[in-house]
Amino acid sequence: MYRHILVPLDGSDLAEQVLPHVHALAANEGTTKITLLRAVPPIFTTSVDYSGMLATTAADALETLEGEAHEYLERVAVQFRTEGYNVQVEVSAMPAAEAILDYADSQHADLIAIATHGRSGISRWVFGSVTQKVVQAAPVPVLVVRPKH
Repeated sequence: MYRHILVPLDGSDLAEQVLPHVHALAANEGTTKITLLRAVPPIFTTSVDYSGMLATTAADALETLEGEAHEYLERVAVQFRTEGYNVQVEVSAMPAAEAILDYADSQHADLIAIATHGRSGISRWVFGSVTQKVVQAAPVPVLVVRPKH
């Protein structure tokens, strides 16, 4: 039923708590593909340096962040690949919720498996909830795991 599972990760231990659930689902559902996705939105600056140094520094920083995100996802992918799963890693430059929704739609994922950070009150208002946005707009079912802190 869930042939392609999309797993958004942000690099945190909380987000990784969805992985055992993905493993259990994949083992029982005949999953043939797992995609690990990490969003690394571009860095915006509020000042301008006409010498070009700031732009170069921001581009270098973004390239470094994307490289680190890819390496992180590859490390996570190993645990699934050793068991024979086809695992793809994707790094997106879009904001997290938009990246997840876009990928799920364009790549025909059957399920999005995501952990929530469980923010509430003012921190949820300030930071927003990626999980909430995904649940409200996802083109496919969403498995939401509330991690143990």
